[in-house]
Amino acid sequence: MDAVTGFLRAFIEGAGDLALRMFVIVVPIMVVMEVLEGTRPFRAFVRIWARLVGRWLGMSERAAAPTVIGFLFGLAYGGSLIVRDTRRHSLRRRQVFQMSVFLSMVHAVVEDSLIFVAVGASAFWIVVYRCAWAAAVTVVLGAVAVAFVERQRARRSRPPV
Repeated sequence: MDAVTGFLRAFIEGAGDLALRMFVIVVPIMVVMEVLEGTRPFRAFVRIWARLVGRWLGMSERAAAPTVIGFLFGLAYGGSLIVRDTRRHSLRRRQVFQMSVFLSMVHAVVEDSLIFVAVGASAFWIVVYRCAWAAAVTVVLGAVAVAFVERQRARRSRPPV
């Protein structure tokens, strides 16, 4: 019974320490993001992101803001911006698809990297691998989706035999 009590105590202390570290990392990021979102430097950063990364991935400038937010700070926050901006800017299905594919693999890169660094991982390799993989998959799935849609349109436009 003493071994079980020791194990439970170590488990609770470790989980509490990790939760505290995550809280100390995540809360300040969310506060800073709320403050920065409407500023000129942030909008300039989003435009640069759209030109450098968004075009390469096949995304429009309107799709850049929610993508960069999700990329940096996570799906919960970035996902709400995707929904909002999809309605506000009438983003096409292809843009929403590409944002979703990209963010499903590389969301919260700042937050996750800081958490993994807190437990001893290399932030450089985490970020490089995730970004390269997400970009490659987004480009490939974007091309596959376009080919699929064009094939479906061609089938519909053919007269019945």
